[in-house]
Amino acid sequence: MWASLQGAVELGLLYALMALGVFITFRILNFPDLTVDGSFTTGGAIAAVMITAGYSPWLATLTALAGGLAAGAVTGLIHTKGKINGLLSGILMMIALYSINLRILGRPNVSLLGAETVFSALPTIPLMILIIVLVKLLLDAFLKTDLGLALRATGDNPRMIGSFGADTDQTKMIGISLSNGLVALSGAVVAQQGGFADISMGIGMIV
Repeated sequence: MWASLQGAVELGLLYALMALGVFITFRILNFPDLTVDGSFTTGGAIAAVMITAGYSPWLATLTALAGGLAAGAVTGLIHTKGKINGLLSGILMMIALYSINLRILGRPNVSLLGAETVFSALPTIPLMILIIVLVKLLLDAFLKTDLGLALRATGDNPRMIGSFGADTDQTKMIGISLSNGLVALSGAVVAQQGGFADISMGIGMIV
């Protein structure tokens, strides 16, 4: 019973980062971003490939975060500059990321069994609690800045905040990018904890 409870807590903590990312788009920006299904796999794929290539797991995890930020930025560009519906923008990027992720992995899955990961030094639960608390504090601090307030206002009333001179396209892009960065970070730690990265690991993740 204790083992199953511990496993449930671990999974909850690993996916908490993704929940924070989805919170930004769905609740703050009111943007139905389906890029998540693809960017989650992107994070896992980048981390797995870099770790198996001999890079530091911490560097691999940070690179996975950067990959998610880039994926979210492209979704934001498609939506704001391409004037494409938000839902369709996410779907387009999600489909594109399937091919990109397969290219990153080089094959359907990459094993991390026996490789050094971020959990090699510390157990999963303490490390994830530390990471989540740090991310939550940084996110709270960001949302209290002028840019963060503009981001929140964009989700509530984009026409009103636009009339005050704020660039709503920029705030949307930042919000979507930040969201997918956290999702990719979650994918990276899930891959390391599970011992593999798979091309289908992100399917249905937004649900």
